[in-house]
Amino acid sequence: MSAGDGGRIRKENNVNRVGCNTCAHFYITWNKRYPYGCSVMRFMSSKLPSQDVLEVEGRDCLSFQHKELGISSDEDARTNKNGDRQVNVIV
Repeated sequence: MSAGDGGRIRKENNVNRVGCNTCAHFYITWNKRYPYGCSVMRFMSSKLPSQDVLEVEGRDCLSFQHKELGISSDEDARTNKNGDRQVNVIV
């Protein structure tokens, strides 16, 4: 997972992985050695915080909260109140 992947979910060996770029708690730091940070866990890293969490805890980050939608579940992000799945397409 790179900083430019931009997504919340990424498939890796048939397992969904979270990404930081759409998380409300992710930020870019001033520090060149540790350019990425997480405001919830209060740490800076040379890698995306979700990668560090996966390495240390062995599971995806539980603090993820979508920046724009304010929700924590990817399925909730793609389903509206009527239960219809939404797909964003840019033409």
